[in-house]
Amino acid sequence: MEEAAIFGVYEYIGYSLCLRMLDLGMEVQGIHPESTADDYFTEEKRLEIGRNANFEEISLEEWEAGDGREYLFISLFACGKTRNQRGKLLEAINKKLEKCKSGKLAPVLILPANLAVKPNPQEAKGQQILRFRQGEVLTIYLPTVFGPWQPEESFFQQAMNCMEAERPAPRLGKFEWTYDALYIDDVACEILAMAESGTTGEYLLASGQENRWIQCAEQLLGKEGLPVRNSSKSPIMKDSVKIRIVSGNGEVSTGLSRQKEHYCRLQESRV
Repeated sequence: MEEAAIFGVYEYIGYSLCLRMLDLGMEVQGIHPESTADDYFTEEKRLEIGRNANFEEISLEEWEAGDGREYLFISLFACGKTRNQRGKLLEAINKKLEKCKSGKLAPVLILPANLAVKPNPQEAKGQQILRFRQGEVLTIYLPTVFGPWQPEESFFQQAMNCMEAERPAPRLGKFEWTYDALYIDDVACEILAMAESGTTGEYLLASGQENRWIQCAEQLLGKEGLPVRNSSKSPIMKDSVKIRIVSGNGEVSTGLSRQKEHYCRLQESRV
């Protein structure tokens, strides 16, 4: 793999993939649609990778008009907030995937694990995403992912902020996946390995460890501070989804420490 394009390049997973690719000497085109909401970290990310000669940020229109790169990664965690904006983004992606059928592109779709559940509580909302997943496409569903650059709305990052400010533990978000957790670097490496091997189909990445999300929460809040929700029994996945165990899972404490240290550095740089 020498060249790649990443749709959602400043989104958590997309950005981590981009960093990994640049470290490997790859050329990367990044697409960050204007209708996608910028989070707290977006400008910091843009400054960090903008100095790399192998990275080029392009507009949605430029991406639509271009022939594309050898590998295409689409991270759909940060679509536009309004239905109209979301529809435009999905339509652009759909057209691009149609081009991929006749070219060398090997599209990789990266989605939250909630969309792999059967029956899917988000089915009506997710139909637009799921309808264009045809042909030789690799679809990867992810559980909770932690580590540097985790979004501030994520439970673990909120828990760190609450502990720092001596506030009560945060509430679980509606879509927080409490059945498993993976470290961000392990996720990025696994996705790249799957893409390079030509793997297709639908996969849920998993740690293979029981109660790993709980382990993370306990590291941050202690057993008494854990959320009430039962996280031990994973929901039933759709029949088409295969479970893929991620190799090389690091220690939970190490990953969370790196996340906290990175966030503190970002905060200090803004003072």
